[in-house]
Formats: sequence, C-alpha cells, structure tokens
Amino acid sequence: MLEDLDKDIREHIEAETLENIERGMSPEEARSPALRKFGNVTRVKEETREVWTFLWLELLREDVRFSFRMMRKSPSVTAIAVGTVALAIGANAVVFSVLNATILRPLDVPHPESLYTIEHWRDKSLALSYPDYLDLRDHNHSFDGLAAYNGTQAGLDTSGHPARAFVDEVTGDYFDVFGIQPHLGRFIHASDEHGPNSAPYIVLNYAYWHNHFQDDRGVIGRTVQLNKHPFTIVGVAPPGFHGPVLFFIQDFFVPIVNQEQVEGQNSLSKSRSA
Repeated sequence: MLEDLDKDIREHIEAETLENIERGMSPEEARSPALRKFGNVTRVKEETREVWTFLWLELLREDVRFSFRMMRKSPSVTAIAVGTVALAIGANAVVFSVLNATILRPLDVPHPESLYTIEHWRDKSLALSYPDYLDLRDHNHSFDGLAAYNGTQAGLDTSGHPARAFVDEVTGDYFDVFGIQPHLGRFIHASDEHGPNSAPYIVLNYAYWHNHFQDDRGVIGRTVQLNKHPFTIVGVAPPGFHGPVLFFIQDFFVPIVNQEQVEGQNSLSKSRSA
C-alpha cells in the first residue's frame, strides 16, 4: 500500500514537470515548481497513512461487530469454527515441535552428522529385535559402532517413596557410539554385560540428577531400588544429552540386558518376526 502511494506521488510530480517543460521551461527548471505545487511530500505521506489506518481500523471494527452478531445467531457454528482453528494451531505446533526435535535441531553430541538410524527393509520400521542388533553388530563392516535402545517406564525408589520414571534400556556400547563423556562418574560399557540381569547399573539424566538429587555428587555408588531390584548409580550424563530422540526426555539409562528386572519380562531372545 505504501509502495503504491510512493508511485502515485512520483507519477504526479513527473506529469507536472512534463507540463512545465511543454510551457517552455528547461528540464532542470521544470521540476522545482512541480515540487512546490505538490507540497510537502513527507507530510502528504503521513496524512495519507493516518487516513488509511483509520479506515482500516474502522473496517476491522465493523467486521468484528458483524462477527459477534453472527455468533449470537449461531453459537454452535462459532464454537465449531473456533475449535477447528484451535485444533489446526495445536496440530501445527505439535508438528513443528516434532520436526524441530527430530530434524531441525541437531543432536548435542560430537559429529552428529555421522550418526545414522537403521530400519527394517520390509516395512521401513525402526523397531528391530535384540537378536537383529547382535547380528548387525557382530557382522558390521560399515560403521565404527552400533548401539540399540528401548524406551519404557519403571518404578524408582530412592528414599522409601517409589515414583514412576521414564527409562532408556541401552546396549553396552550406547554411550561410546555417541562419543560423549559423563558429567559425573562413568557410563555403562559392553564389559559390564555378562548375560541377563548381569549389569544392575544406572546412569542418571543430568536434569533428573539436578532436580531429584539436588546436584549431589555423592550419588555415585549409591544403591536404589528399581522395581524392587537393587541398582547402583554409576554416572550422570552430560547436560543436554537425551539420546537420539530429542522430544523424549528419559530420567535415566540402564543396561538392556537387565530388561527382565526393569520390565518384568525378558523379550531379548525373541526375533522380530516372532
């Protein structure tokens, strides 16, 4: 709108200048009286902008009044319309959050561009079985390392008051693959795994350590109850690390070989097709 106003002013001044030239003035002389006849260009712009603003506000006021009149006549339709808009905004927000977490924002780890996920070739699923993982790990010739994880929930008791927590069950090479260092203590390693329920260790998420243990550095070596099984806290992950899925924040990590104690069942021997 303002661009159109500038164009109209230029055309008006140019037309007046041409008329002055036709009256016998030189091009240099003709422009000055054309500008004087038009008046203060800046003032004209400001006054025109004020008029447009007033008209826009007046039209908006009339549109709002008309909308409210229609709402009074048909409130159910209005509720549906408002609900539809709200759902659309909410859906867009969720989609952006997921895209931002999974695509737009890189993982806070060294060399995130070198990380890849492996999917099942038949249905493009990322859900692979533990035997699949072992087979890929043992016959891998393409990657520096392979790791697997599984998200679940469990009850953690630190002081006689068990609470539900989000857990990532991870393989022994999980932290090594990401190339990160613990904030405190140590990580879980492949050398800790010696069969089912052989590694009752916990690595706390940094935020969980901060919020539930008040940054107590003495938690390393402390024994807690995870679903009534004793587990030892061996480390705290660095700030900002949440694994490969940024919109899911787990409270801590445990070895996947201890799945039976964490979930009450052991499905590690089952193949994906079973």
